[in-house]
Amino acid sequence: MINNKKKENFLIIDGNNLFYSSYYVSQKLSYSFNTVFFALRVIISIVKKKKYDNILVVFDSGGENFRKKILPEYKSQRVKMTEKMKKEFEEFKIFLIKVNINFIQLIDNEADDVIASITFQNDNPNIVFDIFSRDKDFFQLLKQGKINILKYKEKKIINYTEDDFIIEYNFSSSFFVDYLSLIGDKVDNIKGAKGIGEVSAKKIIKTFNNIENIFYSNKLICLQNNIRKILENNKELILRNKKIINLKKDIKIELKKNEFC
Repeated sequence: MINNKKKENFLIIDGNNLFYSSYYVSQKLSYSFNTVFFALRVIISIVKKKKYDNILVVFDSGGENFRKKILPEYKSQRVKMTEKMKKEFEEFKIFLIKVNINFIQLIDNEADDVIASITFQNDNPNIVFDIFSRDKDFFQLLKQGKINILKYKEKKIINYTEDDFIIEYNFSSSFFVDYLSLIGDKVDNIKGAKGIGEVSAKKIIKTFNNIENIFYSNKLICLQNNIRKILENNKELILRNKKIINLKKDIKIELKKNEFC
């Protein structure tokens, strides 16, 4: 049966990611513009290219973080908000209220997990999600015709799809978590298996798909001795990494249409 219903475009913005990038741009300039100005420029540049039926900004919140319990040094290298940053962060939220763009923060949950849950739990075939973020973790959510990532390439925001991912990585985005579990994620202070680089990791994922197949498959003996030993010696680390990198998709979120912009 042909679905003739009009597609609805939902824009979800990684609020902390947008705030921090806008803040650091504002600090590099000699003339005075605050964070809100640069964040506004980004939002305008996005909505000028595509008409969105709904817009939602999602922020990290305080509270307990299950990833910190697994890996205490998770994101520990990140600079804490200064008083100036806190002030401009509140100004950013006030700005969103004034322009009627809704935002949410869920205690004890990172924005990434909230976004993952919203997109994963929505099974309406007529809704297309565009996620704006510089965070590569969102690549694991890509789904052709359903979930895209708005990312920067050569200082321009592009629409990055599942097809684009496959061309770049040569495997499905559903295995991106496994790929990162092997090489780690410096941005989040997650160490990978020493000796496994991007090229090796891509070949491993193309062969095994996921890390469970690496450790519970007879194919492991087909690998070069040095690669096999690295994987065997780092089994615990790699499996732990997957628990941290894998985004939660089971957060209970009930968003009515009027809760979007």
